Amino acid sequence: MKRDRGQLLIITALLLAILFVGLALILNSGIYAQNLSTREAGGSMEPFTDDPTTVNRLSASMRTANYHNDTADYGPRRAMIQRNVSEWKHRQANISAQNGQYMSTEVTGMQNGTRVSQDGYGHFMPAESTLLDEVSDFLTDGFRIDLLGLGDKKNWMVAEDTDIRSFEMTVDRTELEETNADLLDYLEDPFGSWVISGSSSFWVEIDNDETDDEVWRIYMFNDESNNSVRTIVAKYDGVVRESVDVCSAHGTNVTVGLTAGELVGKNGKVPCRALQNATSGDSQDIYYAGGDEVKGRYSFISDEPESEFRNDLEDRYGTYLENELDDVGDYLLELLGVDSLTSNELYHDSPDDGNPYTTTAVYSTSVEMTYTTDRMQYTRNVTFAPETAEP
Repeated sequence: MKRDRGQLLIITALLLAILFVGLALILNSGIYAQNLSTREAGGSMEPFTDDPTTVNRLSASMRTANYHNDTADYGPRRAMIQRNVSEWKHRQANISAQNGQYMSTEVTGMQNGTRVSQDGYGHFMPAESTLLDEVSDFLTDGFRIDLLGLGDKKNWMVAEDTDIRSFEMTVDRTELEETNADLLDYLEDPFGSWVISGSSSFWVEIDNDETDDEVWRIYMFNDESNNSVRTIVAKYDGVVRESVDVCSAHGTNVTVGLTAGELVGKNGKVPCRALQNATSGDSQDIYYAGGDEVKGRYSFISDEPESEFRNDLEDRYGTYLENELDDVGDYLLELLGVDSLTSNELYHDSPDDGNPYTTTAVYSTSVEMTYTTDRMQYTRNVTFAPETAEP
């Protein structure tokens, strides 16, 4: 009897030991999976979006595809990205296999977009710069395209109702209006900053929502005393200034990375978070005001295919002309041949003459990233749109 009881205790102890081992294995597996999916980047086998090798390689591939040819169609650009990702997939497999693992990256989709560029040094004006001149002396005081209602200050819409990335401009400091105490006083005054609309200053105006009165203005000035380009980022609700941020970078030619949130000058990069705040909207109308008061180069990528991007701008200007002109004005402008506007007057279709132009671009690339071991498989779908402003 005692012998039977002893055997029963031994069997029970063995069963409990097996149970505890099983629970430990399950718990450790769960902890391992959780750590794997949440750990910081840095390991050479890191399979997630913060893996710097994959991110940097795909970003560089997209930039090369979008900028290596100024007149290519979408097909060659997409094929270049696909080839680069395929090459990286084979390298990933070879490297990860050495550790008994498997990693891969597959392209699952791409979004066509439009690259807008002015490669030649010059004013930030439409391709046909006379577009913003007075077009008729028959009309009272002549007629000028003036979408922002700034009077004599030339302004034009460069993008309509679109999301943008990789927006940067390199400006010549010596061509910008010099900062002075009066200008800074106006910008410190919640109501006074609109007074400089008639000055020789240049700014980028961004409207992220046409249903409200909020707009962003990014002013650019020559800080002569410090040999710097100074950007002043101001947010307005109607005519009331809500916020203002100032950033500066040394140099004669300074690159203003609007979506990157930085200035790049003689001494390197200067962070400017306010630039990203101004350009982080999902649907933006973008204008240049005082484009004849600045010289340099610029480019950005829109999330709309090229034909759609150009057609939207043409329609917007057409609606503007219809709303601004009466029947007599329409008739006189029709006689002069300027009663309508084509997108080619805003942007040419090639960079041959140094004027602003549009071309195809891949706005974003979606990939499936897979990480497999003998114990688990992790898959994640990610969309990359490099140099997009973070909200």
